[in-house]
Amino acid sequence: MNPVVLFAGLLGVVVGAVALVHGRRRRHERETIAGTETTDVLSLTPGPAEVVGRAEPAGGGPIRAPFSEADCLVAEWEIEEWEESGKTSSWRSEGSGVVKTPFYVDDGTDRVLVLPAGATFDVSGEDVVEVGADEEPPRPIREFLELESTPGDPNRALISALDWGQQVGDRKYRQSLIRPGDEVYVHGTATRSNAREFGANDYELVPHADDGYADADLFLVANASEQELVDDRGDAVWYLVGGAVALLVGVSLLLVGIVGPL
Repeated sequence: MNPVVLFAGLLGVVVGAVALVHGRRRRHERETIAGTETTDVLSLTPGPAEVVGRAEPAGGGPIRAPFSEADCLVAEWEIEEWEESGKTSSWRSEGSGVVKTPFYVDDGTDRVLVLPAGATFDVSGEDVVEVGADEEPPRPIREFLELESTPGDPNRALISALDWGQQVGDRKYRQSLIRPGDEVYVHGTATRSNAREFGANDYELVPHADDGYADADLFLVANASEQELVDDRGDAVWYLVGGAVALLVGVSLLLVGIVGPL
């Protein structure tokens, strides 16, 4: 029994399985997005729906972006920190997440409320703020870091004077925003809510609804066009092929490691 071959085989199986799962998900999203017709908000009916229009603040208004003074409705964020260990150094993710608030999508025919909790987000357009280990971050970043659920202060080099170039504790603060007025794509479950009178066109887009109608199996919020989203998921085939190859090689190596060369 060869432990090195066994480890390589196990690694191949794990990598292959993860790639296959990711590829299947990407392929499913691609087929769902491409196979669903965009509906005018005025023509929404309960069940799976896809709308495209301008994002507008709901009653609670916009929220502030994590790392700037900008107003937004959705923000994907990530904090990376420079670390050094022996002869190796790299940027390490210290944390990531999404902040969001309910918003409307107005396509010119009407508007529909989007409740983004539980959605998958695909937000393009990245802002990056770099802050040195010995620098004080801008006020929005300081206030964001004070929240309990976010990474705190960066690490520091033991002897800063000997840490040249990129220093231990240097950080990159990344954010991608959906701002009021941005063109957005939303695929989710349309459900009538709070209709004040029979026939009122009062809908929400949510992950699922207990209203007796079919639910969408995809709840996606993006600031890209439908075609861009479909094209971006064309990589599904490479994940599936690569995952299958890695899984096959991994299983073969496990057999070799256990019973020896065939």
